[in-house]
Amino acid sequence: MSDNVRRDNRRALPKYLLTILLFGLLGGVLGFFTGVAGAAGVAETVRQALDRVLAVCAPWGIVGSAVVLLGAGWYLYAAAKRRFAAWDGEDEDAMDAAEQQLSWALLLTGLVIILDFFFFAASIIYDRFLPDLILFLASVAVLVVLQQKIVDLERRINPEKRGSVYDMKFQKTWMDSCDEAERAQIGQACYRAYMVGTKVCIFLWVALLILNFVFDFGLLPIAAVLAVWGAMQTVYALECIRLSKRTGDA
Repeated sequence: MSDNVRRDNRRALPKYLLTILLFGLLGGVLGFFTGVAGAAGVAETVRQALDRVLAVCAPWGIVGSAVVLLGAGWYLYAAAKRRFAAWDGEDEDAMDAAEQQLSWALLLTGLVIILDFFFFAASIIYDRFLPDLILFLASVAVLVVLQQKIVDLERRINPEKRGSVYDMKFQKTWMDSCDEAERAQIGQACYRAYMVGTKVCIFLWVALLILNFVFDFGLLPIAAVLAVWGAMQTVYALECIRLSKRTGDA
């Protein structure tokens, strides 16, 4: 066993070192050019351009994302509801298609809430707090109602499911009503999200570190990324420890 460990390490080490070297060289090149760009005053030009774009987009961001994405979500929900109403109780493919439509609708609601928070923050920065607060709350209200409709339809398709989106413990109640296969799928999806999130945090750390030479925004954005990354790593490790203890006790 120890020979296999050493052999695997020897096989993987050259590729690992080469990757680190290439990324180091790339970072050095990008750092050089960003330093030149900062000295040439590019940062201020880009900052002013972004300010102008965001100041124009912020008033319409919440409305636009709600109309487009929530509109598509309601369309998918309605299509799934029609499939369920016409279901003969035997065609499982029809219900699989309906559940796929509901999953896509839920994805759209998740994107809307992220965009809502972004544009609401932009509205505060660009002095549009009160009007955009009303739009923000209206968008969130429509979003929550759509999520409630999706969950209710999912429960009608699968009567064993439990939970209401208005319950603060909805996620736990829903998870408890899932069977082993569904829990395994959720676990795989969460692990995939964790791995992608880790890679995104590394990319953002590198990008922010390099861009700091141009925009000089300090450590706060970098610290925010590392806080998210650290929370992910810590929770993942602690949960693995907790689950391994529970398995051992069983």
